[in-house]
Amino acid sequence: MGSREEQIVQIDDFMRDIFGRFLKPPTPPSGEMNITMGQMHCLRTIAHLGKPTMSQVADDLGLHPSTVTVLVDGLVSHGLVRRTADPKDRRVVRVNETAKGRKNHERHTAAMRGHVTEMLSGLSDEELAKVRETLGILREAARKYTEKIREAGKAK
Repeated sequence: MGSREEQIVQIDDFMRDIFGRFLKPPTPPSGEMNITMGQMHCLRTIAHLGKPTMSQVADDLGLHPSTVTVLVDGLVSHGLVRRTADPKDRRVVRVNETAKGRKNHERHTAAMRGHVTEMLSGLSDEELAKVRETLGILREAARKYTEKIREAGKAK
């Protein structure tokens, strides 16, 4: 099994292989929208958060607000999101998906989900349950780590 450090290196290698090499569809669905992967991540974050402020999008993506402004500008120019003033504080700008953005986001999600479904189709029910459980543990570790990093940043 190896030392804890060796196991972490193997996990890191596995994740890089899975997400960096194997889980890339032959034709990225985002290409249909003619947007960058950064813009796709931004669109997905906006959809997940609902009607977030630009600061909330930046915080969730872990990016500088000026970088998010550039990403959102691109999404606005493609008609995928819109900026609106917050009704409670007109100085605050919120962003949300347009109908076109929602449709394209759903199409991208469906394509990626289909790709993962096909990849996992050869697993037994027991293997699939192990993968789900393990990824749940990994997601929780990532959530705690991110929370810890954000709290440390606020303490500065």
